[in-house]
Amino acid sequence: MASASPPVLDRWFPSRKPLPEPRLRLFCLPFAGGSAAIYQSWNLALPTGVELCAVQLPGRERRLMEPALKSMPELMDVLMPALTPLMDRPFALFGYSMGARIGLEVARTLKRQGGPRPVGFIAAAAPPPSHNDREPIHTLDDAGFIAKLREYDGTPEEVLQHKELLELILPTLRADFALAWSENGKDAGPLDIPLSVYAGKGDKHVGLDVMEHWREESTADVRLRHFEGGHFFIRTHGPPVLAAVREDLTRWMTAQP
Repeated sequence: MASASPPVLDRWFPSRKPLPEPRLRLFCLPFAGGSAAIYQSWNLALPTGVELCAVQLPGRERRLMEPALKSMPELMDVLMPALTPLMDRPFALFGYSMGARIGLEVARTLKRQGGPRPVGFIAAAAPPPSHNDREPIHTLDDAGFIAKLREYDGTPEEVLQHKELLELILPTLRADFALAWSENGKDAGPLDIPLSVYAGKGDKHVGLDVMEHWREESTADVRLRHFEGGHFFIRTHGPPVLAAVREDLTRWMTAQP
């Protein structure tokens, strides 16, 4: 498999701590407006032999001056060349909200291109493509868009009140919501890898009944887990989420030959 230069890997995986012989690499993809930093605390809490590869998308933190991408084809064109050099070991995908939609597209791209097969995919707080009926809030004017951000409760109020900072990050937030809303391809056909689906019991944006339809997205084992909390249960109930991730990864690693 082709290698990527260290600067490229550092840009996409700024918090990665390479292991000499990882049993598994876990690629983590963020929610809208999020960054690789949301997974930094996982580094020492994953099963032995798991190398955390938290993805830093353009338009945030050290990549703030790079324009965020608004469509899946654009993102796949630049993301896949960064991921594939690290797919020389068994790997799994974790995506939260927007990140789950990106993870699904990564898995579909690999299947379509005959690439390596993930040992599993964890999709959290995101509707499956067949039920992606959320409002395209990225098309609203600034006042309407900011009001919707408050409803999602994922952007700190101090950020929403900080005019200069908000002007700096608003283009990335709009691009992320455009990406999350964009069509993932309802007719792409199911995957053939294990799925673990994480849902918040109090999520007002993605109901538990909608999350059940992830069962249609793979012909392999699909398991649903329910967590206390709303759309951002990863923040409010982090320890149970991390415990579930450890359990899923251990099960998938054990199943490997």
